[in-house]
Amino acid sequence: MSLFAVFIVLISAVIHSAWNLLGKAKSSTPAFFCLASLGAALIMSPFLVWMTYFASQNALVIPNTFWQLLIFSGFFQMIYMAGLARAYQNSDVGVVYPIARALPVLMVAGLSTLIVGHSMPLLAWVGMIIVTLGCLLVPLTTLKNWHWRQYKNKGCLWALIAAFGTAGYSVIDKEALNLLHTSYQNQLPSPFLAIYFLGLQFSTTGLWLALGLCWPSYRQEMRFSWQYRKSALLAGIMMGVTYGMVLYAMTLTENVSYVVALRQASIPIGVLLAVLILKEKWYLTRIAGAGIIFTGLVFTTI
Repeated sequence: MSLFAVFIVLISAVIHSAWNLLGKAKSSTPAFFCLASLGAALIMSPFLVWMTYFASQNALVIPNTFWQLLIFSGFFQMIYMAGLARAYQNSDVGVVYPIARALPVLMVAGLSTLIVGHSMPLLAWVGMIIVTLGCLLVPLTTLKNWHWRQYKNKGCLWALIAAFGTAGYSVIDKEALNLLHTSYQNQLPSPFLAIYFLGLQFSTTGLWLALGLCWPSYRQEMRFSWQYRKSALLAGIMMGVTYGMVLYAMTLTENVSYVVALRQASIPIGVLLAVLILKEKWYLTRIAGAGIIFTGLVFTTI
């Protein structure tokens, strides 16, 4: 990865931890993230229309494979946001955030190696194993009387589901962006294509989340979250900025695993902000786990 790509991803990590705290503090429901996604898509709609017009005027054809990947990307984004919301309903940011952010590193590395065919050096794999060990520490309040049942709770389960969603869309998005670059034949700069894909992804994710309106309980959550619509819109904007930067960074590096790994610098930032802003309890195991995860990320990105 270039130093410029590293800088972009690190800035996005700070913004990412901030919108997670906003979601936890205001309305931790899938409905909140549905409003955030659709709000961000609405703001970006003029740009989406312009990009579509540009493609038609220049006889550019986007293959059906891209649209299929977009649908699956939105589906995995829905899994991520719904899982994250449910996890925050059952546990602290200091527990959920490190798990949901760090586990995708190993998942994406495995998927990239098996499906896409990327290879990674031994040091990177060592770093990812260290990250996993750190994830095992953060749910604990103490090392005394350790038992595997300490991980058997709704917060950890939903965080794991959120991590699965992140792994899924991260691998898909890289391939979708490659198709988009090919379709536009380098007639537009990479940031334009990244923003275009982001707007489409927000639209798809919001629609997937909106399917929950079929359930009466979800409609109640939507009415509850509507009172926080301004916060949801702000969260959506922050989500757009942070992931737009990540998508752009993906266009600057060949192996998406490195981008996903470096994004996890947001873990110690998120844990610290949760203690300082949300006044969550400070546990040595939680801080140590975040530190171990960060150490693993250093190994991975070297």
